[in-house]
Amino acid sequence: MSETKERPLCQRLGWMAGIWLASVTVLGIVAYVIRLWLKG
Repeated sequence: MSETKERPLCQRLGWMAGIWLASVTVLGIVAYVIRLWLKG
């Protein structure tokens, strides 16, 4: 068995928060573009 050093909890939570924030931002941009496209 290979021993893997566990990352600190705050670092893992930071990654999860960063990924969540990026996905929410991308979804917001896509929704905005679709709204503009349907309006025009």
